[in-house]
Amino acid sequence: MRFENEIDLSVARDDVFAFVADQRNIPLWNYYVVDVGQERGDGPAVGARYFQRRKTDSHHTAITGMDPGESLTVETVDGAPVFRRHIEFRPTRRGTRMIDSWDLATGYPAALELFAVRRIRRAVAANLEKLKHLLEDGAVELQDGRRVSVGS
Repeated sequence: MRFENEIDLSVARDDVFAFVADQRNIPLWNYYVVDVGQERGDGPAVGARYFQRRKTDSHHTAITGMDPGESLTVETVDGAPVFRRHIEFRPTRRGTRMIDSWDLATGYPAALELFAVRRIRRAVAANLEKLKHLLEDGAVELQDGRRVSVGS
């Protein structure tokens, strides 16, 4: 299934891109992700591979596409759910618009997948709001009560 979210941030596009492209920053704005470690590659670049530990599971991901400052594509290499995430970073008068597109296979039967994807889309939108506040304000409280700041 496919879904998309958009969000505007009052932060320069290159700064947003650099922060989001570094997959090790995900736990700072996604409460469900506990830890991300880089397994292969030097910094965020095509071919970089990561191990992502989440609250209930884990998986390996890789950066499969990158146009610095413009777009980023991350895909599941091993584990579930299987996804392809493509993010576009567009300049606006006040900063950056992120267009976050997902192709997701939950593994659920078709009748349940539609319901699951709706919930996941809402959760992703909530995480993008946390990212916005983190980058604009320097700190944010995540859904699980953790207070994080840029550089923590």
